[in-house]
Amino acid sequence: MVESRKKSSGSSSRPQTGEAPPEEPGATKEPADGRERPAFPEAGAEAEGRLSEARQTQLFDEAVGLFQAGRFEEALRRFQLAARGPAAEMAHAAQQRANMCRQRLARTAEPALGSAEDHYNYAVVLLNARRWEEAETHLRKALEGNPEGAHIHYALAVCRCWRGDLESAADLLRRAIEIEPQNAIMARNDPDLAQFLQQPALATILRSDRTRVQ
Repeated sequence: MVESRKKSSGSSSRPQTGEAPPEEPGATKEPADGRERPAFPEAGAEAEGRLSEARQTQLFDEAVGLFQAGRFEEALRRFQLAARGPAAEMAHAAQQRANMCRQRLARTAEPALGSAEDHYNYAVVLLNARRWEEAETHLRKALEGNPEGAHIHYALAVCRCWRGDLESAADLLRRAIEIEPQNAIMARNDPDLAQFLQQPALATILRSDRTRVQ
């Protein structure tokens, strides 16, 4: 399905579990060059989806461990990143696990919908529940806060497909792929889009050489 990323993307204002996240291999808050690095791996190349397959596997394995430990928010961050990696099957599995994390988080607390990512994450829960109209409301709010969020455009494209607006869905999917080309692979393997991909509006986008990730 879709992430923060599907897809991802993944800050949240929900309460932390009280446990410090595991230190990322090779990352320190005080590197030798004197510049402070972020505590989580969302920044820089990883946030833009430039992952090696080895790093994607590492993130996925870490996320599975965190999920099993009940640390769903931390697991969600890593699944979102793994979903942007080059291995398509693992990316799809990471998407599905990220959705599971969001569902667990939604059960434990009311969502704090202050940021674009908050609205996006809550919208994905609504999409999984097939509550299309409510999901679209929150995805629109997410886009207002983050107009260049590829994962938000992608999720809204899925929502519009299920609401029967394929022309609008095609425009949104095209934009999602322009921002993040990996979304073309995600769309071709997404079971929530499978029944729509032969429709001319969507098929044309996915046949285009511009949407094929080398």
